[in-house]
Amino acid sequence: MKTQHTLAILLLVVSLALAGCGDEGGQADQVFSLRTGLADGRLAYIGVGGAIDGVVNPELAVKAGERVRIELHNGDGVTHDLALPDLGRHTPLVMGKESVTALTFTASASGSYTYLCSVSGHRQAGMEGRLLVTP
Repeated sequence: MKTQHTLAILLLVVSLALAGCGDEGGQADQVFSLRTGLADGRLAYIGVGGAIDGVVNPELAVKAGERVRIELHNGDGVTHDLALPDLGRHTPLVMGKESVTALTFTASASGSYTYLCSVSGHRQAGMEGRLLVTP
């Protein structure tokens, strides 16, 4: 009985922690899909679909006030995530080829923000791009 209670509390804590990763849910005005992979021998985010299709570490342009969803597809089987440090947002780690995670948030302030993989060494290996929020 005590073990079941402990397990239930642990599952609740994990669920709350994942909810705090910045995924606000709901409909998005802009949806971007990125796939992890190699480009020119470096780790990269590669755009999938629309204007960013095939673009390495594409600039993601949105307007202030828009709800944005960034989907991260694991294309190489290596553990990755996507973080927007200046906005205090990040996805959970995406592990295993073809796994998917996502981040949904409101772009509230105009500016240029770096998105990156926070796994040790991945940013330095090329996984970095820009989110441009215009007024």
